[in-house]
Amino acid sequence: MSTVGIVCEYNPFHKGHLYQIEQAKKLTGADHVVCFMSGNFLQRGIPALADKFTRAEAAVRCGVDVIFEIPFVYSTASARDYATAAVTMMDMSGAIDYISFGAETDDLSLLSQIAGIVENEPPQVSDSIRRSMASGMTYGAARAAAIVEYLQGKDIARKDCSNDSSSSPESNISSVMSSPNNILAIEYLAALKRIGSKIKPVIIKRLISDYNSSEAVHDICSASAIRSLLGNSDIKTIERHVPKECYRILNTNYRKTFPIFEDHMSSLLDAARLLYGRYDISSSLSSSGEIVDMDQDLYNRMSKIDSDMSFSDTAKALKSRNYTLTHIQRALLHYVMQLTKTDYDSYKSDGWIYYLRLIGLNARAGGIVKQIKKNSDIPVITKAPEAASKLSTTGKSMFGYDVKSTAIYNSLVCSAYGTKLKNEYEHTIPVINA
Repeated sequence: MSTVGIVCEYNPFHKGHLYQIEQAKKLTGADHVVCFMSGNFLQRGIPALADKFTRAEAAVRCGVDVIFEIPFVYSTASARDYATAAVTMMDMSGAIDYISFGAETDDLSLLSQIAGIVENEPPQVSDSIRRSMASGMTYGAARAAAIVEYLQGKDIARKDCSNDSSSSPESNISSVMSSPNNILAIEYLAALKRIGSKIKPVIIKRLISDYNSSEAVHDICSASAIRSLLGNSDIKTIERHVPKECYRILNTNYRKTFPIFEDHMSSLLDAARLLYGRYDISSSLSSSGEIVDMDQDLYNRMSKIDSDMSFSDTAKALKSRNYTLTHIQRALLHYVMQLTKTDYDSYKSDGWIYYLRLIGLNARAGGIVKQIKKNSDIPVITKAPEAASKLSTTGKSMFGYDVKSTAIYNSLVCSAYGTKLKNEYEHTIPVINA
C-alpha cells in the first residue's frame, strides 16, 4: 500500500485540484491520497473562504482519503516555514511515500538545484541578498535575484519554462523564481533535503492558469479567479470551475457560513489595536514578546494610521518596498491572534510538529490512519478534547492557537451571516463514504 501526500489550502477546491489528485495517483500508483491542509486561516494572512471542516469535506468527497490540519502557527507562516512544517508532518506520519505539488515547470532537476542553493546558501548569494535588502528590496525578491545571478554563466541546459525556444537558461531561471507555485515547490524540495526525508517528490505541471490569475475563461482556473468571481457576483458563476460535490457543499452553505473575505476581519483588527495598546508599545509587544512578522517599525507605522480602515485598506496603507502585502497581512493577523515570536521560536526549536490533527476522513481510508497512528512518533488527534491528555506542554500551547483561530473564524461567520458554528471541542469528524 503506497500513499501520496499533498500540501494544500483548497480555497476553494476546484477542478485543477481534482486534476492534480488524479495525476498524482496515476504517476505514483499510490493507493491513498493524504492531504495536509491549512485550517481557517491561510499563508497569505487572510481567512479561508469556508471553514476548514467544510473545505475538508469537499476534498474528501472529491477523492482525498485523509486530511490533517497544518497548525495555525505554520499555515500562516512564510513559504519556508509553511513548507518545512508540512513536509515534517508528512515525514513524521511514517506513512507517506510521495509528495506531489503543482508548479509552472516540471523540471525537477532545475528546481532541485535551486533548492540546494536555498538550503545551503553560498556566501556570494548571502552577500547579494544583504545588499539588495539594504537597498529596500524584500527578502523574497532579493533571494530570487541573488540565485538568478549566482546561476548565470553556469553550464545549465534546462527545459524551456516559457515555451520559447529562443529564451536563455538565465531567463528561464528568472521565470521560475518569479512564480509563487515554483517558489513553494522549491521550498518543499529544500525541506525534504533539510530533514533528510526519503519521501519522493512528484511535480504536476499546472494547466492554463497562473496562481494569481484572475481569468476564468476555462473550466480549470485558479483559486484566485474563483474567489474574484465570488466577490463580484453570486455562487452560480463558479459552478463550472469546481467539481459537482464541491459545488453542492458550497451552495448549501452559501451566505450561511460562506464566503468569508479578509475585510470580514476589519472590526477584529480595530478591536485588537485598541485592546493591545495602539498607542503604547509596552502594553503589547514589550510585555508579551514581539509579534510574529510585525517588527517595531511596522508596529509604529500601524499605530499612526487611521484605525477605522478596513483590513485590506490597512494592509495597503502599510505596504512599502520593505514589506510585501502578504507579509503585512500575516503581521496583522498575528497581531489579532497575539502570536508571539517567543512562542513561535520555541515551537520550531523544540521539534516543529507535536501532533497530527485529523479533520477529514474517507471511510475506505481507515487502514492508513491506523498505520499512521502505529508508525508516527507524535499523537493523532481525532477529537479536540484528546489534546489535554495526549499532548506535551509545547503541543498544548501550539494547539491552543488552533483552538483560538477557530473561535475567531467562527466569530467572523456569525458576524457576517448570523450562523453559529461548532467550536473545536464540539466538532466531531464525520467518516464520509465517497
